[in-house]
Amino acid sequence: MNKLLLFSLILLLFSCGKYKQNSKNLNGTWQVDVVRIEDGEGFLFYDSLPNGSFSFDGSTIDGKSNYSYSYFGQYDVLDSVLFTQNSCELDPNGEVLKIARTTDTLEAKIIMLTKKELTFEYYDYLQFRLKRFSCTRN
Repeated sequence: MNKLLLFSLILLLFSCGKYKQNSKNLNGTWQVDVVRIEDGEGFLFYDSLPNGSFSFDGSTIDGKSNYSYSYFGQYDVLDSVLFTQNSCELDPNGEVLKIARTTDTLEAKIIMLTKKELTFEYYDYLQFRLKRFSCTRN
């Protein structure tokens, strides 16, 4: 019984540590470097020259990113994402960022988060696209 209690306590400490570390690393301004779009049919599109940045400050996210990609050479798709002082919070595991907007709440999965790099993705249900943003800290 004591071993189970000790194991549970250690597991709790490690999970709290990840939340605290991710919360600390997330704060700041992140420059968008690459945008990856996966459409509803599984095709991948990239923009390696997007512009914009996201700023995280405690419990809010602010920023905009403009990006474009060629849809099989037929036409160019111009798109953007805008967060205007939207509230956000990490889940208890520090792996999912919930972003509350006026129209919906996004659940962005954090793929990678270090002191200098951030990659997160969310599914855009209106456009049927999985959007992934790879960023570096300013």
